[in-house]
Amino acid sequence: MEQANQIQVSQNLGRPIISKGSHPIETGRYLLATNEIQKLYLKIQQCLNNRFPGAIIYGRPRLGKTRAIKYLTHILPNEFDGLPIYFITCRKYKNPNEAVFFEDLLIDVGHGTPFSGKANVKRQRLLKFLIQEAEVSRQKRIVLFIDDAQRLHEIQYGWLMDINNELDRFGVSLTVFLVGQQELLDQRSVFLELGQAQIIGRFMVQQHKFEGVCNRSDMYECLLGYDEDCEFPSNSGVSFTKYYFTDAFVHGFRLAKYTDELMEIYTEMRREAGLSSRFEIPMQYLTLAIEFALKKYGVEGEDLNSISKTQWIDAIKYSSYIESELYSAI
Repeated sequence: MEQANQIQVSQNLGRPIISKGSHPIETGRYLLATNEIQKLYLKIQQCLNNRFPGAIIYGRPRLGKTRAIKYLTHILPNEFDGLPIYFITCRKYKNPNEAVFFEDLLIDVGHGTPFSGKANVKRQRLLKFLIQEAEVSRQKRIVLFIDDAQRLHEIQYGWLMDINNELDRFGVSLTVFLVGQQELLDQRSVFLELGQAQIIGRFMVQQHKFEGVCNRSDMYECLLGYDEDCEFPSNSGVSFTKYYFTDAFVHGFRLAKYTDELMEIYTEMRREAGLSSRFEIPMQYLTLAIEFALKKYGVEGEDLNSISKTQWIDAIKYSSYIESELYSAI
């Protein structure tokens, strides 16, 4: 009923009537099909097809890694015939505890009894659950995406290897994708120096660098996503751009037409700020700028037919992109 109510359409504006604050631009709950997500998907697909035991997915903070991985964990089971895939959040602990470690895993895989028992009991409960899931799916495989994996301690890798070995005894293969920041590569280097080849061989065989918007093609695909790929409510045919620039959209307004101008503005603002690092815009800061522009200059704001250079500059300033880059450079 809620969805049906959301898809009522105003005869005057031709835009859906939705409850206040429910649009994804307001909630931030949406994901763009960017170039980088496609690259990540192909890398993960390669790892799964070749049954690699593990891979590192790393990149700067605020690039959208977590949201991209959560999105892929929903679509990959359909691509791989119900393959059990779980998203694990790596909590930060000063002193790793085995019981807490397996408790966290039980919570994230959705087990109904994560808290009771000592460490060995929780370990066996997790193993039984994963083996059952692998057998039910008939895949005899389990995939774990571990987010913020740079927080893992060496001893926790040992516990993961124990799980891997136990699953292998039952004919179940485990693939672990470690998702995190640059520190993951530093950890890999340390393991090499310490002769911990078994950790690298199990979890760090492959590497993929996740990036933000780095060039014109990336920018264009991102903006096009608002124009064509994202819609709300579902099956309404109303893209995000059309919803916020309803009349202007009919007359040809598209965010993608600002691709070159935005690239020039970002380049100019970086130069004025003295930023000499490689051009890259984390998705969080780009989407904040675009959301600002849609809300402030669209029909719910100033109701304009176009967005000027000065207005784009204001939107980028609102996102705090330059400040974040200056801070990263320190």
